[in-house]
Amino acid sequence: MHIAILSLVWSCSTASKDTFISVDERVYQQSIIDNRDQTSYGIIEVGAQLWFAENLRFITPNSICYGIKEVNCDHTGRLYPSEELATVCPKGWRVPNINDWNILKHYFQNDSIHALLDTINWRNTTGHTNASGLSLQGVGYQMEKKLFWGQGTTTALWINQINKYDEYYHVHLYEGEGITFEKANHTTNEIFHAHPIEDLRNRRFSIRCMCDKR
Repeated sequence: MHIAILSLVWSCSTASKDTFISVDERVYQQSIIDNRDQTSYGIIEVGAQLWFAENLRFITPNSICYGIKEVNCDHTGRLYPSEELATVCPKGWRVPNINDWNILKHYFQNDSIHALLDTINWRNTTGHTNASGLSLQGVGYQMEKKLFWGQGTTTALWINQINKYDEYYHVHLYEGEGITFEKANHTTNEIFHAHPIEDLRNRRFSIRCMCDKR
């Protein structure tokens, strides 16, 4: 038990164990305090990874609340632009890269997306198990300067990695039975892709910080 506690502290700097906090009626046995603003976050352990169990709420110069309503930041975290990914997480934590995301999904095999989704805060929770404890909610995201979309039905998370064309990756997750592309006759709960920088100028997505447990 003592070894596990030290491991958490050494790997992520701000992690602590046996500190209980309650968020939306969820109670976490592990938590961190972001020393920059003293905000507490529940954390979960998935294999060799540690993840925030909540979306980041740290205020940055260019982050925003869904619909420009402060209450949404309080409940579901802030939305961030791509240019802040390298510095937005607390010291010792990071925005996940592609490998981090794939490892997380692989841990839950065939239930990889439903296992990540909250069973309450979506309009359609068909199939959701939240077996991971990650509790991803239907936060929605900002598409254009004054256009917000998807609250209750989808969420979008940043992946801190670019492809050879300097396009930033991110992942869109959809509720229930997923989204169907009729021409391709394909239904999915996850769309993982990248956009050119110029297409992301006014797009802001949620962030889940994570780190490797050592």
